[in-house]
Amino acid sequence: MKILDKILEFRRTPYIISGVIFFCSLGVLSCFKSAETQLTELNQAAIFSRTLIRSSDDLTNYARYFVTTKHEQWRTEFNTVLKVRNGEMPGDDGITKSFKDRLKAIPFLPSELELLLHAEQLSNNLAKLEVEAFALIDKGRPELNFEIQTYHYTAAQMLMFGDDYKKHKKEIVDTTQKFYVTVINRLQSQYLFYMTVAWTLIIVINVSLLLLVLIINHKDTNKSQRVVVKKAIPKTRTKSRLQ
Repeated sequence: MKILDKILEFRRTPYIISGVIFFCSLGVLSCFKSAETQLTELNQAAIFSRTLIRSSDDLTNYARYFVTTKHEQWRTEFNTVLKVRNGEMPGDDGITKSFKDRLKAIPFLPSELELLLHAEQLSNNLAKLEVEAFALIDKGRPELNFEIQTYHYTAAQMLMFGDDYKKHKKEIVDTTQKFYVTVINRLQSQYLFYMTVAWTLIIVINVSLLLLVLIINHKDTNKSQRVVVKKAIPKTRTKSRLQ
């Protein structure tokens, strides 16, 4: 208790505690700001993952529609998706920028970037297979021999619906998912760290506030005691004179 009394009576203690509260408050704000940045980056990772998967699915669907129906509109849609992803046409936001350039604008780690760029390359490789299927359709169209024409059409459909195609498609999805999980694991550990630091600083702030209350109460108590003593002194002197 003597130590606590000395701390409470030290003239500069309130200023020190106020400084601790001030800097801890700044630390809490900084932690929350960093945590907000982490959540933003996680959201960006989800957006890029969905964008790549969606474009890959669009390419698959348009290619399959084309080899099945032979309608040129599906080949046009297919080429549009590729042009947007390669930065040759503006996207839904009106900005002409490739998927790779958009991705590099976000502060992902090099290892994370490598994963998603690899997934994009896998999708581009699969697009080459889809273009081969288009070529088979084009090759079969002018054929007058029904059997030869059917052979080309069937070969195109086998490319688009075969097990090899499904295998390559799964590899794209798995690589993209691996990128997202990697980002989650990194950001989650950082988020927990910042939250732990923030709550520690909040505890320090609460303890500091409690000390300030104790200081104020201690000073009020001492002041009251002094007033009582001062009032008691004259009465004592009066009694001694009467005696």
